[in-house]
Amino acid sequence: MRQKASLAFILVVLLAIGNVSIVQFLLRESDGMAATLNVAGKMRMLSQRIGLEALAGHQQPGAPAPAADLPAAFEAAHDALRHGGHAFDLDVPPVPAALAPQLLAVREAWTRYRDAVDALAEARAEAGNGTGAGTRAENGAEAVNGAVAGAGTATGAAVADLMRAGSALLARTEALMDGLVAQVRVVQQRALYGAYALFALDLLLLGLAGWVVSRQILRPIHALVRQCRALAVGDYAARSALPPGDELGELGRALNDSAAHIGQLLRDIEKEHAALAEAQAMFRGLSDNTLAGIYMMDADLRFIYANARMADILGYPQAELADGFPLDRVFIGPSYEATLRRVRDRFAGSEARTRLECTARRRDGSMVELETFGSLMSLHGRPALIGIMFDITERKRAEASARRAALVYAHTSEAMVVTDADGAIQDVNPAFTAVTGYTLQDVVGRTMNVLSSGRHGDEFYRAMWARLHETGRWSGDIHNRRKSGEEYVERLSINTSYNEDGSVNCRIGLFSDVTEKRRREASIWHQAHYDLLTQLPNRQMFQENLRRSIEHSRESGVPFALVFLDLDFFKDVNDSMGHEAGDQLLRLVARRLNECVRSSDLVARLGGDEFTLIIRDIHDPDDIFALADKILGALSQPFTLGDHVVQISASMGAAFHPRDGDGDAELLRAADLAMYAAKEEGRNHFRVYAPEMRAPALARDGLQSGGLQSG
Repeated sequence: MRQKASLAFILVVLLAIGNVSIVQFLLRESDGMAATLNVAGKMRMLSQRIGLEALAGHQQPGAPAPAADLPAAFEAAHDALRHGGHAFDLDVPPVPAALAPQLLAVREAWTRYRDAVDALAEARAEAGNGTGAGTRAENGAEAVNGAVAGAGTATGAAVADLMRAGSALLARTEALMDGLVAQVRVVQQRALYGAYALFALDLLLLGLAGWVVSRQILRPIHALVRQCRALAVGDYAARSALPPGDELGELGRALNDSAAHIGQLLRDIEKEHAALAEAQAMFRGLSDNTLAGIYMMDADLRFIYANARMADILGYPQAELADGFPLDRVFIGPSYEATLRRVRDRFAGSEARTRLECTARRRDGSMVELETFGSLMSLHGRPALIGIMFDITERKRAEASARRAALVYAHTSEAMVVTDADGAIQDVNPAFTAVTGYTLQDVVGRTMNVLSSGRHGDEFYRAMWARLHETGRWSGDIHNRRKSGEEYVERLSINTSYNEDGSVNCRIGLFSDVTEKRRREASIWHQAHYDLLTQLPNRQMFQENLRRSIEHSRESGVPFALVFLDLDFFKDVNDSMGHEAGDQLLRLVARRLNECVRSSDLVARLGGDEFTLIIRDIHDPDDIFALADKILGALSQPFTLGDHVVQISASMGAAFHPRDGDGDAELLRAADLAMYAAKEEGRNHFRVYAPEMRAPALARDGLQSGGLQSG
């Protein structure tokens, strides 16, 4: 502010000095023009005086001649006007360049005027000489009059020249004075304009000074006033943007710092209040929970606070528990002694925290298992214990149950494995090791693929996991491999344990080695479904496959063929060579039949020398003829039976589903009729069923029925 005030003072002083300087300049210029005009006027008057004195000397012969210093004064004044200088006790500046021609004209007129004055003086002198001669020669009147007349004529001419030169000089002087007067007006006008300009400059400088004062002083003061008003109403975020460097800027910065400090203090107070409110809300939330009992106990071992859950656990009213309820009414016997010792150690500071599992007595006399935690605090300047307690009665029961389950887990004869949600093994029981040969250290963290035998493809495991994701359960047989490399069959059941949020906690697999059982079952099944002699599917398995083929044909719309085959001359071989040769022949026939069909087709033995073939997915019915020729050709080749070679043939008949029958019995009947038609043609033939085959069959059946009746 001192600098700004000094600057304003210097500005005012400079303004005053400038005004004075400009006024002085205008006055000097005005004074110079006045002096110049004065000198010009004096020159005019001096020229008139010189002329008057010259004329006076001419009119009065006894008058003194003009002063000799007057022309010199005139010329000195002229030189002062021309070059500037001192004349008539005045300091005269040179006339402006615009008046130089007028001043030169005055000089020229003055030169002529001075010459006219000198000529008049000479004429006057000559006239004086003529007058003396006349006096001396009074007797020569005629000579005198002639001389006087001549002298008068010369003087008159000089006077006339003087008058003309005087008039010319006067005119030139007047012209110079008129020019000087005009120049004085210009100077006055310039001085007036200068005064206006000075006034405008003063206004501009005063406006600038006012702007500087407004910007540098008033505006910062207004900003500070607004900030103070904002602070007064509690707006501590208000800030002034005054630049530093002066008292107002420092004051603004001080106000900003004060506002920031006060705002920070208020925010800290708000945070403390919020933290306190949050702590209170948190304590109320903890206190209002329905899981944990919360208590506070003083140094006299009396409860001074208890929440509703603690009252519910112990069966006492909450107000009674919080009103100095003694500790020895809750814990009795050994539990009280253990609790008392731990609580005293906590009050003494020898334990950082207190945790205790003990038995407490409820109000109704029943016992409850508790887990308690306690921490030391200061309440009203005195030590107190704050803590929580949980009713762990059910947990104790669950732990006992878990221990029993662990015993079962460890001693059961069935293998058990526990995996995470992704199938990584977490635990196995001893039976797992007994079945697979792998210990927990061998498989922990690995998947069950460690047991894979490679018999099951990816589709099998994808279906298993899809089932687990869908239902959480899966069961079935799996071919796995022991650590020794031996394959075995296990019956595996997988169940999933879920968390409360529905996510998978773990998966539990229970399995047993069913290798021998499955072998026995497979043997029994094979005996029930396969012919013991030829190892071809028997009648039962044929019937099952026939029904499945019918269902498949219905679903896909693709027909299949049922072929009925009966061996020719088999009875002759069996009778002549014995049953052992006949059995060997049947086994060789079965082998040749399997070699003639695809892997998707079925060859079965119904009994004796009767065979059936199920030829699936026949898109062109004519394809059956090529197959029939192949089979007939194969069976007509010789068979070696020990030391004997025999040759047989076959009769074959075929029926198509669904063209020749939609049911299994109907289809089998049609194929049988076609076979009989082929046999009647002379054996080693093949026929496809046609509806007209039914009539001979009915007749044959009638003859057989009649023969039976007559017999």
